[in-house]
Amino acid sequence: MRKIAIPLLIILIVVGVVASQTLYIVDVTQVAIVTRLGEFQESKRDPGLAVKVPFVESVTKLDKRLLRVDAPPASLLTLDKRTLVIDAFARYRITDPLIFFQALRTEASAEARIGDIVNSNLRREVALDLQSEIIDITREEIMQRVTASSKLLDITREDAEALPGGLRDPSLTIVIAGRAVAEDEEPIRDRIPTPEQLEAIINSPAPLDFGLDIENFRYRVPLNDRFGIEVVDVRIKRADFPSNVSSSVFDRMRAERERIASAERAEGAQIDLEKRADVDRQVEIITQTAQGDSARIRGEAEGEAIGILAEQLGRDEEFYAFTRSLEAYKALLAQDSTLILNVDSDLWRYLESPSLPADR
Repeated sequence: MRKIAIPLLIILIVVGVVASQTLYIVDVTQVAIVTRLGEFQESKRDPGLAVKVPFVESVTKLDKRLLRVDAPPASLLTLDKRTLVIDAFARYRITDPLIFFQALRTEASAEARIGDIVNSNLRREVALDLQSEIIDITREEIMQRVTASSKLLDITREDAEALPGGLRDPSLTIVIAGRAVAEDEEPIRDRIPTPEQLEAIINSPAPLDFGLDIENFRYRVPLNDRFGIEVVDVRIKRADFPSNVSSSVFDRMRAERERIASAERAEGAQIDLEKRADVDRQVEIITQTAQGDSARIRGEAEGEAIGILAEQLGRDEEFYAFTRSLEAYKALLAQDSTLILNVDSDLWRYLESPSLPADR
């Protein structure tokens, strides 16, 4: 039994090794490149189990999803000669696995190459934009231009002439390179030459016609044709000032905010004083008006009371004198008092004879 078990175990091991070298699995998110002794044989895009020649063929698996590469932060100079540290990232996908494998081999190599391309296009674009435009809402337009530019690869004129169609190859794009100008002028960006200018550029690397002798030219081919990849989007994660000037910039920003706050507080205090003065003036007017109305009403009431009193006095003067005497008695005799009266006074007259006159 032992003599059978050992050979069987060896056979199982050999079968397992051969099977592992023969079969491989392609995930739904992957594409597989099969090479034989370094030479490309085929690519597998369909997910599932696949077969290769053991020990001779090898498999390289590439991700066919949308991939991300973080470009290294770069210190770039803007049109207004200010430095910004820009950190960007790009999203790309592998569109042609064969070209990708032949040109770059691995995703790490692709990330390094795309990082260089993105930073190069960012540097060129930032040099044509003001600092405020990069930080402000126009950043979206800048990113669109960088994305479009990153889809193409710059090559030399010699490489362009070596294309199948030479400088007239359909995949080649020739542009007149943009250049920085004065800060108060509109920047000159990359532009497509007219047919006449294009013919002059094809015929001469430094054409004298159309004022092209002072221009630089860019010869560009699709990134997919050279590396089998397509850059889908480029985005800026952050755009900061260099660390050596950040503190001074923040101090200026803080001083500016404090100045604005002081101005707002002073304006608020001024408005407060004006409102208070206006309210005090209205209160004074209302008070004076009320006091005037009160004095007028009192005067009218007193005049009316005097008129009524005078009218009543005119009707019965003796009764009024008697009533006034009673009020005087009440005031004088409220306490134990001794009165010395003249016999001719009215007070004595009513005390001596309290009866009313006969005509009453």
